Amino acid sequence: MANKKIWAYAVDETGEYVVGEKHPLKIYYIWETLKLRRDHIHQFNKLTFMSTHRASEKRLEMFAVITGFYRYKSAPDEYEKPEGDSDSLSHSIAIQALAEQSVLNFKCGNDEFTIEVDDIRSDDTKIQLTNRDTYEYYYPDLICQFRSPTTLATKWGNKLVLEVKHTHGCEDEKIFDFKNHCIPIIEINIAKWSIEKKYGTKSPTPEQLEDYYCFWKAVFAKQIFGHVLSNPVTPTYFVEFFKKTTDKLSQLDKQNDSLRSKLSGSQSHNTQLKNELNTTEQHVALLRDAVLTKESKIEKLEKRGLFDFLVRKLGFKGRYQV
Repeated sequence: MANKKIWAYAVDETGEYVVGEKHPLKIYYIWETLKLRRDHIHQFNKLTFMSTHRASEKRLEMFAVITGFYRYKSAPDEYEKPEGDSDSLSHSIAIQALAEQSVLNFKCGNDEFTIEVDDIRSDDTKIQLTNRDTYEYYYPDLICQFRSPTTLATKWGNKLVLEVKHTHGCEDEKIFDFKNHCIPIIEINIAKWSIEKKYGTKSPTPEQLEDYYCFWKAVFAKQIFGHVLSNPVTPTYFVEFFKKTTDKLSQLDKQNDSLRSKLSGSQSHNTQLKNELNTTEQHVALLRDAVLTKESKIEKLEKRGLFDFLVRKLGFKGRYQV
């Protein structure tokens, strides 16, 4: 959970929430509030800034800090519980830029997939998990609900946790617990593009904060490079996968039996053809022998006819006379 809040709602001097254009309630980003205090102090003084919890009864008063974030005027410990990169302004702004995406185009290693967001939140992300007979509380950066793509939604139970890594990654115990409770995690590393590295300062101006937010909005709108830390499978997905696999194996068995039957028929036909070939070869051999016999007789007759011709022509008499 990011402690450095970069956006808030506001209540005007009448006690009513300021209405927004794109959202039911107007969102005041920290850079807008800092510029408002700098350039229009009287208008600024008419507003009371409130946290953005969905349940109105949970919202608490906040005030803008010059270094670029909102701080609770007073809040229970659970509102201020640090975890991972919670103290990073770069971390908070990247989270907000992700939270405003309606489509998440992921590239995780060699896998690319697109998630159509039904709901995504960065507030009220407290999760209670049972860990070795005790309760553990976690505060993910973002919790996303989705139904598309359907295969992935079935596999992950229509939910996904997004963690933004600036200086600290997810702890092994957290990954282990989430995986055991069938909660997927994708981690997005922003370490190379922190505010400090991009602008060369740890005290950015309101204009730089706004530019940094716009930078990540544009980057995440194109593609999100992530690392899948927890990739569980829901029982529903497993049952469907098992059934599909069993059906496929059954289909392959039937195809195999059909091919075996065709092969057996081909082998029988091949044997028949071989037998017919052998019979034909035998007939050919008999015909060849008959032809040779006929040729031999013809040759003898031809020789005999030549002998008689010579006797008559030369006029041999005596015992050669026919």
